[in-house]
Amino acid sequence: MDNAVQAGRSSEKPSSPAHLRTEPTFYNVAEAAGLFRLDQSTMYRHLRSGSFPGLKIGGRYVVPRVVVERLISDVLAVGQCVDVAEWASRWRDQAAAAGGVA
Repeated sequence: MDNAVQAGRSSEKPSSPAHLRTEPTFYNVAEAAGLFRLDQSTMYRHLRSGSFPGLKIGGRYVVPRVVVERLISDVLAVGQCVDVAEWASRWRDQAAAAGGVA
């Protein structure tokens, strides 16, 4: 028998407590699509068309976590359905007006 188990300790690594876990900075397309319960092809279509904010690195698309968080926050603030293409357009306009990247 394993010495750690004999001593009353588990030989398995403990899982990290919830407060120590970190969310990813970027979601890949499969993860982002899963968050919104979309098919991956739908998420790719929105990313390619610019109707959903994302980042293209080479041939790979990723979605920043802050985009997801901001979208959720804005939906909760307005309390009604938000069209993501219109939302993304407003976000780009706000960033351009503030001197950010558009």
